[in-house]
Amino acid sequence: MKFKNKIVYGLVLGAFALASCQKDEDGPTISGDSLTVDREEILVGPDRIHETVLVTASDDLEWVTSSSRFFVSTTPANGTGSAEVTFVIDSTLEAGSRTAQVRIMNRNDESERKIINITQFGYGKQILPRKPEVQIESSASYDDRYIDATITTNVAFEVDPAVEYELGEELTPEDQASLSESDLKNWIRMDGIKIPSAEEQNAELDSKDRPRSFDIRIPWEMNTIPYTRIAKIKLVPTDPDVELVDKDGNPTGEVYITVTQESAQRITDDRAGDSLAVVMINEKIQSMISWDTSENMTNWDVVTLWEETDEDKPSEEAVGRVRSVTFSMFNLQEGETFPREIRYLKYLESVTLQSNTNRQIREMNLGEEIGELEHLKNLTVNSYGLKGLPANFVRLGQTLEKLDLGANNFAKLTDITTVVNKTNFPKLKVLKLSGNRRNDTTGELNTENREELTGGELGMYQNLTTDRQAFIDLLKWDALEELSLSYELFEGSLPTDEEMAAAGFVTYKETPQAEEKYPLLQDTCRWLLTDREVALPGMNRKVKGSEVLCVLPYAKVFAINLNFLTGDVPDWILFHPYLQEWNPDSMIFNQWEDGKDTQGNSVGFDNVKNNPDFGYGYYYGNGKEANRSEAAYPMYYNKYVGGGDEGGTWPDQQ
Repeated sequence: MKFKNKIVYGLVLGAFALASCQKDEDGPTISGDSLTVDREEILVGPDRIHETVLVTASDDLEWVTSSSRFFVSTTPANGTGSAEVTFVIDSTLEAGSRTAQVRIMNRNDESERKIINITQFGYGKQILPRKPEVQIESSASYDDRYIDATITTNVAFEVDPAVEYELGEELTPEDQASLSESDLKNWIRMDGIKIPSAEEQNAELDSKDRPRSFDIRIPWEMNTIPYTRIAKIKLVPTDPDVELVDKDGNPTGEVYITVTQESAQRITDDRAGDSLAVVMINEKIQSMISWDTSENMTNWDVVTLWEETDEDKPSEEAVGRVRSVTFSMFNLQEGETFPREIRYLKYLESVTLQSNTNRQIREMNLGEEIGELEHLKNLTVNSYGLKGLPANFVRLGQTLEKLDLGANNFAKLTDITTVVNKTNFPKLKVLKLSGNRRNDTTGELNTENREELTGGELGMYQNLTTDRQAFIDLLKWDALEELSLSYELFEGSLPTDEEMAAAGFVTYKETPQAEEKYPLLQDTCRWLLTDREVALPGMNRKVKGSEVLCVLPYAKVFAINLNFLTGDVPDWILFHPYLQEWNPDSMIFNQWEDGKDTQGNSVGFDNVKNNPDFGYGYYYGNGKEANRSEAAYPMYYNKYVGGGDEGGTWPDQQ
């Protein structure tokens, strides 16, 4: 028997018992043939309702009605002879039931009357989705990827974070094995669900137990697998002791909104699948760059393909598949990750993702699919809005040779280097981290914006005087051929030569098999293996080649300009064999113009900017042949000043 029927049955018995032992205030109910009604019991729900009672009487009998409670009225209220009387029962605001009596009596003989008992049930505790079954498409633009659901309820409610996920089809074990957990779960974005707060709900539910309607918004992610996905979103009372019923009073148990998402187009493991994946990605990120997809993929500007003649192709199956791809000028919103279809480009060697709209005000995630690319050597994620790296990013360390994470929103250097480091990425040769600034106009790192600095709201901040270990660890990455840290919010001083020695750096002369490791020591930079002294201009000191520390020995690019550094430029930079390749005036010495650090100090290196005698004569001499014995690398003069080959004879080193 249904819950409602049980209640009704109990109330009916109670009503009859009440009627049998209770007398009306004006006397007993009179039953006679001159005045009758077709029903003596009315049971109704909580909503306003009209119920009809047939009154039968002789043609000349005048009758009148009266109600014991305000919520029941009759029309007509009086009459002569037989008639239909409509009972108007107002809606209730109560959770429990209430009763009333209506008397219909002979106007000329009040002892002749009929009593009709009315029982109105109150509202049970309800959470009722207007559309408990929802169908959605596999993909849509970001602004359209949500469900607006209307919930009618008379209790405060919330969304259970434990969404139940399943597929609409049965999968073979092989198909099941091909799917990741991210394919199957968490495509309902719980962090983005918009639901009225408890305060807002309680303010609306202050009219006792009458239900109210609330709108909630449920965002979803695009489907990238060729299977129907189903999510069951449970709505639960905030008070766990509340028992829910439906509109008829029957227990509902658990209340769900069931979302069914249509399957995505199948991406096959072949060249056609690659082209489909590229097209789908470009559409999903809302790129401003388009191309004629009716053309052969070979002619698309954004891709290159593996060719039969490529000696370094990963396998014969890679021929004709996408080797490199570039996605640029797109509009991924905060909360989105890069489309998962990227994983289907299984033979990718190079990926470039650059120029996301408003990246400086968006905190973006990359998604873990990038980490599944087994052949990736070059990755550029530039001006994307990255605040952190995916959990599986370290997997790329076995193949990656070039990484550009510039112009993103990392707050500090360790946001990157705890993952991307010498141990985890042994094959990496190029690391570009420049431009991690969210504010292009910050020229002073004063104490007023200290919280914004350390919180990453202005960009990547690091005080190299007080917190320099991450920076020193980068300098220990001796295999790097390029390290770029320009245009950050770094302040403090560069590690001195004494500090670097204490950190474990040794000189070139102390490096085992130095000449074999670093061919420059065999000719143009042999000075580093000698005790010959070179005088630094305007510094009143001399440096022996054998005292110069070996730091980033292969780096032909090192950039740390447009920061807020102070102090002196150390010798490990001033005498680096590739210093002139670094373009030091622009990429090393050039700090933020008229900038000030958090202590109010004007930025720039004291032994360069405040040294009118500074020049590069100490480095490569002052003439093609002259003064060679006084320079560290005299054979470089012709290359960097004379415009010719290095040439020349090696000067006396004694």
